[in-house]
Amino acid sequence: MLRAPNIALFVISGCLAMLGILAALPIALPIPGLTGNSAWYIFAAWFLLAAGSALPPVSQDGRD
Repeated sequence: MLRAPNIALFVISGCLAMLGILAALPIALPIPGLTGNSAWYIFAAWFLLAAGSALPPVSQDGRD
Protein backbone atom coordinates (compact mmCIF):
# COMPACT_ATOMS: atom_id res chain seq x y z
CA MET A 1 0.00 0.00 0.00
CA LEU A 2 1.44 3.35 -1.01
CA ARG A 3 0.84 6.65 0.74
CA ALA A 4 1.74 10.26 0.10
CA PRO A 5 5.27 11.16 1.25
CA ASN A 6 5.94 13.68 3.97
CA ILE A 7 5.82 17.29 2.74
CA ALA A 8 9.39 17.92 3.93
CA LEU A 9 10.60 14.88 2.00
CA PHE A 10 8.73 16.09 -1.05
CA VAL A 11 10.39 19.52 -0.86
CA ILE A 12 13.87 18.03 -0.35
CA SER A 13 13.49 15.67 -3.30
CA GLY A 14 12.16 18.51 -5.43
CA CYS A 15 15.24 20.59 -4.63
CA LEU A 16 17.55 17.68 -5.42
CA ALA A 17 15.80 17.05 -8.73
CA MET A 18 15.97 20.73 -9.66
CA LEU A 19 19.71 20.82 -8.88
CA GLY A 20 20.22 17.76 -11.06
CA ILE A 21 18.27 19.26 -13.94
CA LEU A 22 20.08 22.60 -13.69
CA ALA A 23 23.44 20.80 -13.55
CA ALA A 24 22.62 18.93 -16.77
CA LEU A 25 21.89 22.17 -18.65
CA PRO A 26 24.80 23.93 -20.40
CA ILE A 27 24.84 26.88 -17.99
CA ALA A 28 27.52 27.81 -15.48
CA LEU A 29 26.48 27.02 -11.91
CA PRO A 30 28.58 28.47 -9.08
CA ILE A 31 28.41 25.20 -7.09
CA PRO A 32 31.60 23.13 -7.51
CA GLY A 33 31.26 19.39 -8.09
CA LEU A 34 27.68 19.63 -9.29
CA THR A 35 28.11 19.38 -13.04
CA GLY A 36 29.51 15.84 -13.20
CA ASN A 37 26.99 14.29 -10.84
CA SER A 38 23.64 15.48 -12.18
CA ALA A 39 22.25 11.98 -12.73
CA TRP A 40 22.99 11.03 -9.12
CA TYR A 41 21.06 14.03 -7.80
CA ILE A 42 18.04 13.10 -9.90
CA PHE A 43 18.32 9.46 -8.80
CA ALA A 44 18.57 10.47 -5.13
CA ALA A 45 15.41 12.59 -5.49
CA TRP A 46 13.55 9.68 -7.09
CA PHE A 47 14.77 7.26 -4.42
CA LEU A 48 13.68 9.54 -1.57
CA LEU A 49 10.19 9.87 -3.04
CA ALA A 50 9.94 6.13 -3.65
CA ALA A 51 11.12 5.28 -0.14
CA GLY A 52 8.81 7.87 1.40
CA SER A 53 5.85 6.39 -0.47
CA ALA A 54 6.62 2.76 0.35
CA LEU A 55 7.49 3.00 4.04
CA PRO A 56 4.66 2.54 6.53
CA PRO A 57 3.39 5.65 8.33
CA VAL A 58 4.69 6.44 11.80
CA SER A 59 1.99 6.14 14.43
CA GLN A 60 1.29 9.29 16.43
CA ASP A 61 0.54 7.57 19.76
CA GLY A 62 3.73 5.47 19.85
CA ARG A 63 1.99 2.11 19.39
CA ASP A 64 2.26 -0.07 16.28
